[in-house]
Amino acid sequence: MPEIPRLPRLKPSTVISKEKREKLDAILGPLTLTNEILTRIMAAFREQMLLASSTDENARKKSDHLMMNTFIRELLDGTEQGDYLGLDLGGTNFRVVLVRFKDGVAETTTQYYSLTDECLSGPAAGLFDFIADSIEDFVHKQGLANSEKTIPLGFTFSFPSTQLALNKQVLLTWTKTFKCPDGVGEDPVAMLEAAIKRRTKDLPVDVVVVMSDTVSTLMAGNYLDKKCRVGLILGTGCNAAFVENISDIEKWTGDDKDPRHVIVNVELGSTGDGGCLDFCRSEYEKEVDKFSNHPGSFTFEKSFAGMYLGELVRLVLVRLIRDGILFGGQGGKLVDARWKFTTTDVTNIESDVGDSTNNTRGVLKKFELDSIATDEDIAIVREVTEFMSVRGAYIVASVMSVLVNYVRLPEVTIGIDGSLYEKHPKFHDAMMEIFEKYSPNTKVNLILAKDGSGQGAAFAAVSALKQAAKGIRCS
Repeated sequence: MPEIPRLPRLKPSTVISKEKREKLDAILGPLTLTNEILTRIMAAFREQMLLASSTDENARKKSDHLMMNTFIRELLDGTEQGDYLGLDLGGTNFRVVLVRFKDGVAETTTQYYSLTDECLSGPAAGLFDFIADSIEDFVHKQGLANSEKTIPLGFTFSFPSTQLALNKQVLLTWTKTFKCPDGVGEDPVAMLEAAIKRRTKDLPVDVVVVMSDTVSTLMAGNYLDKKCRVGLILGTGCNAAFVENISDIEKWTGDDKDPRHVIVNVELGSTGDGGCLDFCRSEYEKEVDKFSNHPGSFTFEKSFAGMYLGELVRLVLVRLIRDGILFGGQGGKLVDARWKFTTTDVTNIESDVGDSTNNTRGVLKKFELDSIATDEDIAIVREVTEFMSVRGAYIVASVMSVLVNYVRLPEVTIGIDGSLYEKHPKFHDAMMEIFEKYSPNTKVNLILAKDGSGQGAAFAAVSALKQAAKGIRCS
């Protein structure tokens, strides 16, 4: 399992003058997350969860969350056997995965396929035809084309959808680079099955489950650690899924057979869209939202996610420049570089250890500031970058703490996929500080489930077969 690099926090720099320290503190002070603010964030998040789980449709409409039942109830137990396929569709490169289980140990083979511009912008049938052709190609290469047994396939479909059954969704909208003129309102599983029937001859594949990438990440985490009960995407955007007790779901309409839990897809990136987090949104978060591609939506993500963290740091630095605190009031290209200061720049700066400033100076060089930056300027840039990074980690960890507390187990592992968590050297430890304080009765572990959405889809296919064998209701 890949290790997350960890670095100690910065010590207050002695090269920052008393006058500038006071001015810096005056700007960062209002952004500080006190215990009261974090507690209110957690309470607001909890309230959105309760609204979304209500039997009252009007109450559910008031929630920023979906709290979507995935119908996946069985987790891995180490006894799995046989072959399973996983399909992961969410970007221009999608992957097909073969997982071969022997006594609970998975051997995984993965192949990537690139979608053409025609697939991305043409009719949905053309997209799914290409996917069906790719599955057939992969199955042939793995020597499974003549399999006497039908191979169960799990489908990670990373687009906003409504889940209706274990293997049935309704697509709400295409996102990212996908611009198909149709498909919205359709079931992606039905579209895939129709394409397989059109394009292949007797392909021994059965699509048994469909899910979001967050859910498949949870399944991948559960393979790595059987105590994994929460899946978190922490990259360009953010979402979470967790294993919720059926007794806690007011709107539950399924059976009460064992296991008496189900994976719930929270869809938490939109927390705050209805105003529940206005009390803690800073002027910088509001400006990020104003100039984003989706103003007024995905409010929660805009406090920390990889698409926005770099811009948040830049906005604070610009404020310091305009107040004459940084670079002698000279902004170089930074002041006008909206969205050009990236989260990669943030992680590079945060990767400077001790007195080393090479990475920080390298980032400033992009904006023609390296030649005028004093040691004091460098110290301020590093401090602001760390402050905003840790602030973001605290925010996302506080709501993860709510999910951990809902699970109500003595030990809970969170499986995480995403470049922000993987590459930022301080996010892990900053998040752990929050769990230690706000989930004191649970030992929380964070693990990297890198690229888990392909393998996790195949793992979910295992769950689907287990549930079918037990007669567990899946719709």
